Amino acid sequence: MSRAIHLFKDFLISREEKVITNILNSIDENQPEAFSKVTNQTKFNLYKEQITELIHLLERFLIGESDDEKINDWGKRVSEDNVRLGLSLSQSVHHFNSVRGALWEEISAMAERTNNFSAGESLRLGKLINDFIDDLILTFTYSFTGQATKRLRAQQEVIDELSTPVISIVDEVAVLPIIGDIDTHRARILMEHTLRETKNKEVDCLIIDLSGVFIVDTMVAQELFKIIDSLKLTGVDVNLTGMRPELAQSVVTLGINFDNVKMYSNLGQALKAFGIVRK
Repeated sequence: MSRAIHLFKDFLISREEKVITNILNSIDENQPEAFSKVTNQTKFNLYKEQITELIHLLERFLIGESDDEKINDWGKRVSEDNVRLGLSLSQSVHHFNSVRGALWEEISAMAERTNNFSAGESLRLGKLINDFIDDLILTFTYSFTGQATKRLRAQQEVIDELSTPVISIVDEVAVLPIIGDIDTHRARILMEHTLRETKNKEVDCLIIDLSGVFIVDTMVAQELFKIIDSLKLTGVDVNLTGMRPELAQSVVTLGINFDNVKMYSNLGQALKAFGIVRK
């Protein structure tokens, strides 16, 4: 371990609290919107903990005792926290710049207080710290991207579930209102969710309302047929309401057989056919 590294490590340990405070102040000054997303208590309990661990990792790195497993674990935990708090990747990465800036200030402060500390030693020490921060950013970014993707996927699953409600009307009769576009992904979700819900709710007859489907083409007709066919195979009687002329035309063009599916012009008509009337 070179003299400069040894001196800086000891200097950093002696001023650890001040360095951490400077980093937090820098983040607060340069990115007030990041702190606006969290409470003061969270700021000092979470952010300070993150920065403190980072400084400790740097201190171990400077004496040649860097632990990749601990660094990866730090990146994973911090990325999970930041994703949970709703911080963007750019906001999170900017925090590392605050760390980098504070550490360079410490190099300058040490150089001013230490005799025979050359500019070359300062630059070499700065490069070492830059390399450490850059590697940490890569580790963090990889983990953050994975966490953000996982969170978005979970949110999409919730949206998919909410957009395919099987609503029980009376015993063994339910309605599935489909609203919005139907693509291959949504058709798969519709099929999986509808098959599961009709089984769980012991539905014998399902009324699928298509009045909310505005964009219709051959793909929509094909996917709709697959859903109906799958339901019929499980013993569910399917009725359609609100089929638009464009969709009906696509069905005819494709030669899709809906002969065994009862059609109604609107949901009210279908419900009336089942003896369900508004009082």
